[in-house]
Amino acid sequence: MKKCKPGKSGPSVLRFKARLFRHPETAKARGSSTLLLDVPDVVSKKAHSSGMITVEGTINGHPFRATLEPNTSDGHWLPVNKAMRKGADAGVGDTVQLAILEPEPEPIMPSDLRVALTASDKAKTLWKELTPIGRTDWIRWVVSARQPETRARRIRRTVEQLSEGKRRPCCVNIYEFMMSHIPTNVSRRQEK
Repeated sequence: MKKCKPGKSGPSVLRFKARLFRHPETAKARGSSTLLLDVPDVVSKKAHSSGMITVEGTINGHPFRATLEPNTSDGHWLPVNKAMRKGADAGVGDTVQLAILEPEPEPIMPSDLRVALTASDKAKTLWKELTPIGRTDWIRWVVSARQPETRARRIRRTVEQLSEGKRRPCCVNIYEFMMSHIPTNVSRRQEK
């Protein structure tokens, strides 16, 4: 397993290979299309949790956001759903290449967003109720704006949407964020 740090501003990238398998119990029950892969212990330890944790990364170059689940040996496995398998062009028994962004602490809220949230009690209350990944999505959407006018508009929309009870931004592109932090000097499809 390799660990790369693409830049000072982003999380480390944990790279490894793993073989896709079907859980013995679900193999008996027809209809389950989710496969699993074992995550190396070092990745499990970086997750800072013995429970479920959401991770972002790529599988054979295909971006995903999924949940690591505790396995039977005090580690984690990654459920690989149909969309992930299709994007990775992989099936049962295939070895896939993964690049997972090391779980990072929740980003610090930008001061302009913090000030804007103080203007709305509803928005401020919902912000506190959001999961860390929900807050991270809002922050990523705001800070990814390239123009000051776009950033100001996104901050206004954030306050409006939170005030209306919306828990996720309408247009955040998590895949664009992931791909900007995972170097793509490896081919999308693994040679078979």
